[in-house]
Amino acid sequence: MPVPYTSFDLVPAALSGGDHLPHDFLVDGRPLLHRLDETDGFDTVSPLAADLPPTVRAEHAHRLLLADGSRQVIHSCPDCEDPGCGAVTAVVAREGADVVWRDFAWQTGTAAEPVREPYPGVGPYRFHGPTYRSVLLGLLESSACRRVA
Repeated sequence: MPVPYTSFDLVPAALSGGDHLPHDFLVDGRPLLHRLDETDGFDTVSPLAADLPPTVRAEHAHRLLLADGSRQVIHSCPDCEDPGCGAVTAVVAREGADVVWRDFAWQTGTAAEPVREPYPGVGPYRFHGPTYRSVLLGLLESSACRRVA
């Protein structure tokens, strides 16, 4: 039985000092970071919200749009996108026109171990494909994610 649809959007991400970074994932009307914090409390942010150059955010958005069934960084160290620093990753795959994020895991090296480092109760999430693509393409068109020539 397929996973029911989950809403997908982006929301400004708030830092503890009250500052706002560009974006975090909004899953079923709630920031994904809040769901992850309830599970383990690691200090992570979406690479779309990290203090990274716009080109890195754009590359990340492109990888999420590709949805080729590979494991992608969903939340990472606030200063880099290196899973070696510690990152929440998930398999991002197309299922028909939809996109599914599944098998969330904490990763600290080149490969995740979903059995040993899972995120119980987080995912899988099935996103309506056209909405998912529209949100990420809108981000790519915004100044928050423009590629620097």
